[in-house]
Amino acid sequence: MKSQMTIAALCALATGSTTFGGVIEVESFHLGGFYAVPEAAPPLIPDNDMTFQNYFMGHTTVGGFTTTERRTFFSFDLTSIVIPAGEVVTSVSFDLVLPFAGVLANMTGGFEAVSFTSTPTDYLTFADPLGSGMGPDEIFDTMGTGSLYGGFGIDDMTPDGEVSIDMSPTAIFDMETSLMTGSPFMITGKLDTYDPDPGALFEFVFGLTDVVTGGLETPLGFPKLVITTAPVPTPGSVGLLALAGLGLCNRKR
Repeated sequence: MKSQMTIAALCALATGSTTFGGVIEVESFHLGGFYAVPEAAPPLIPDNDMTFQNYFMGHTTVGGFTTTERRTFFSFDLTSIVIPAGEVVTSVSFDLVLPFAGVLANMTGGFEAVSFTSTPTDYLTFADPLGSGMGPDEIFDTMGTGSLYGGFGIDDMTPDGEVSIDMSPTAIFDMETSLMTGSPFMITGKLDTYDPDPGALFEFVFGLTDVVTGGLETPLGFPKLVITTAPVPTPGSVGLLALAGLGLCNRKR
């Protein structure tokens, strides 16, 4: 019994069980969409007004007018986020909501795919494309085409509700870079399987995702990052872990 207690104590020290990691949540403060340029027409006005925020991807028909393809952007302010001393980020998820009737697409092969990526465009450009000197059409082309952060597959059996997407190591690195520099962390997304039917009035996913309408927040809730942290094992604890393992092995013999 004594040896078991000793091994357990060493394992507790080695794994840092007396110090617990945590979970930090941060909501997107600004999201919206940009549109593909219509044929023989100027670009559509982007949905980058903070009084209306929605993250649908694809195209829809409003007031008898069918839009071109829409891609989305999500902005996160990390300036208030503090990673506790002695801890590191171990994982990040990107949490969205897929409302009931939030998918109305061609379902090519019975399946739709959405990808979320980095973007070479900074937040100020998304917020004020004219002031940046970069046209909305150029911004649209960069959305959902950078380094892959994560993806989401949808078929006829996909339930509505919360969607949690694990972020890639590249996404975590870029997020930590934004954290250090104090710049907003940006995610852009697009419907990978977008295949517009000229006669179709709708083809979208994540429809009905108005999180702000007329400047007022809705009950839907903002997309968020869920950041999980854990203690960094010290060199001493790694040694104790080795001793604990050795003791356990000797006991088994």
